[in-house]
Amino acid sequence: MNPDPIWSMITYVFNILGMLVCLGGLTLAHTTRHVWPGRMIAGAGFLLAASPTLYGLITG
Repeated sequence: MNPDPIWSMITYVFNILGMLVCLGGLTLAHTTRHVWPGRMIAGAGFLLAASPTLYGLITG
């Protein structure tokens, strides 16, 4: 079985979930009381969205 279609599907899922988490964190960061938690959530969302690409770079 060729893992390319499965890897493609997982990549899309991680990208969409990461973008949604990042947008939620940026929305939260607009409020004055929740700036730092919002930025941390946005950073985590970015890492989630970039994780398939980073994994591909690390594993060669």
